[in-house]
Amino acid sequence: MDKTIKILLIVFAAMGIGLLGYHWINKWHTEAVRVAVEAEKEACLLRVARLETRIDELAGQVDASPAPTDLSGVFGPDRPTETTQPEQTDCRRINTQIAAFFQYLDSKGYVTEAGLDMRAEILFEESFAKLAATPPTNVGELNNLYGLLRNVTHFYRVLGKDRLLLIKSIIDNEAAVVEPAMAVLFSGLTACDQNRPIDGEPAKLEPLYEYAAYFLNTMGGRGYMLRRDSKVRMLVNYYALLILDMANEQRRNAYGIDIRPHLEYLFYDINNQRGLMYRERYLSQLAALRNKYL
Repeated sequence: MDKTIKILLIVFAAMGIGLLGYHWINKWHTEAVRVAVEAEKEACLLRVARLETRIDELAGQVDASPAPTDLSGVFGPDRPTETTQPEQTDCRRINTQIAAFFQYLDSKGYVTEAGLDMRAEILFEESFAKLAATPPTNVGELNNLYGLLRNVTHFYRVLGKDRLLLIKSIIDNEAAVVEPAMAVLFSGLTACDQNRPIDGEPAKLEPLYEYAAYFLNTMGGRGYMLRRDSKVRMLVNYYALLILDMANEQRRNAYGIDIRPHLEYLFYDINNQRGLMYRERYLSQLAALRNKYL
């Protein structure tokens, strides 16, 4: 009887040790896989960044289209300026320029020719609302292939094919005014947002931060921008960095994105890019951010 009990105790002890060992090994394996995936993601992002830099170097050698000298027909009598600080921004002027820009797009018939019964301003507001309501995946993107594919096709899924093609058509046909338009719209969304509290963060900072993180820190976002024109890609990355800086100031950098490596890459890219209207201002702003963070 005692011998049987001893055998049972040994069996149960062996089973317990086996289960404990299995649990420990499984936990170790899961952690090892997570670390390996994170390391591979960092390596992939680094390779993408190097590829972007090389593409932008080549594009900068051939893309030297002259900047438009008269923008009054697009933005009204006041020439747009690229400012980002609220105390430096005349919001009455910015809002007037935004209204003039949307009226200009309406006069070109982009939206109506696409079969949409709305003004360009409504298209912009609706598209922003759709994107804000369905942000991309910024955590766990590489957990499975399905998640990565969803991130790669994010804009197509959220905006739909027709609306996405319309926006692409506007960007392609209005390439000469994309840069000042982005400056004006960025100021409108941040410094001149009508819902912005006094001395508070921009009301739209959270969705803007989600997409800044998407473009700067995910394979899907970086891959999407890699297929865009080099100038558009640089400008998107530039404004994404400004948004990330705002998030840091407001302690809202939820994903803990390090701004420093992005600053170095973008400063180099813009410094070698031709045909930018506000190139010196971008470099000045990036230099200020480098001094702030490095």
